[in-house]
Amino acid sequence: MEPSTESTAAPSADAASSGTHCLPPPRPGIEGTGSLPPGSVTTPASAPGGADPIRGAGSATDRPLSRVSIGLLAAAAVVLAAAVLVHVAMIFLTLAPPNVLKVRDQALINSYVQPEFGQDWRLFAPNPKQRNDAIGVRLRTTGARGALHVSEWINLTDQDVKAIKGDPAPSHVHQNMLRIAWDNAEALRGPGDRPNGVRGMVADTYLKRVVLQRVGRRWRGERITGVQIAGRYTMVAPPSWTSEEKPDTTTYRVLPWRPVIDQDYKGL
Repeated sequence: MEPSTESTAAPSADAASSGTHCLPPPRPGIEGTGSLPPGSVTTPASAPGGADPIRGAGSATDRPLSRVSIGLLAAAAVVLAAAVLVHVAMIFLTLAPPNVLKVRDQALINSYVQPEFGQDWRLFAPNPKQRNDAIGVRLRTTGARGALHVSEWINLTDQDVKAIKGDPAPSHVHQNMLRIAWDNAEALRGPGDRPNGVRGMVADTYLKRVVLQRVGRRWRGERITGVQIAGRYTMVAPPSWTSEEKPDTTTYRVLPWRPVIDQDYKGL
C-alpha cells in the first residue's frame, strides 16, 4: 500500500491577513472576536503614556494643592477654632459664679454676650449661699421643787458639723434637716414673729420637734418645759482678688419661747 501523499492546504492569504478565519465565532453577550479560556483574567488596556482615558491627561483632581492654598486652609481652621473657644469662654464666664476673670473683665464679657447671646439661667442653681448660718437653742427646765432654770445657748449646727467632718458619706440628717427646718419656719412667720397660717404652724412645730430630737426630754437631770430657738448669720468673707469690703457684722434672729409638752415627743 502506498503512503498517502495528502497534505494540508495552507491558509489563504485573505484568512492570514484577517486573522479570524481560524477562530471560533464569538459567544452571545461577549464582545470581541474570540473567547478566553476558563480562569483567565483580563486587565483594562491603558491609554498611551499611562493617562486615564476617562479623566484625560493632566486632570485637575490629580494636581497637589499649592503651598498658598494649604496655608489659607490652615489659617481658616485656626481662626475658626479660636472663634469657637472665645465664644465658649464668654458664655461660661457669663454663667459662672463671681471669679477673678469675671469681675475684672465684666464690661468686656457683657459687650460680647448681650444681647444676642444673653442667658437667663445660672451654672449653679440655686446659687451658693453667701453666708454661714448657725442654729442654736436654749432650754427652760423645771427642777424637782418646781424651780425654773434657763440653760446657756447650745449650738446645734456645730454638732452637725462635727458629725460630718471625717465622714466620707455623711447622712442627710446631719447635712440638711436642721437647716431646712429653720429656713421654712423663718420664712413662714407673720406679724409679731408668730407662725403665719396653717403652713407656718406646721413648719414651726416641725422645727421644734427637730430640736427636741437633738436635746432629748431632760437636760442636766431636769425636765424640759420650753425652748427658744435662734439663728446667727455671718456673711462669708469675699476673696482677696475682689474689691468688696469684708463684712464685720453678725446678725441674729431670735424666735419667741415655745412650750414643750409630751405630745411634742410623739414618734421621736
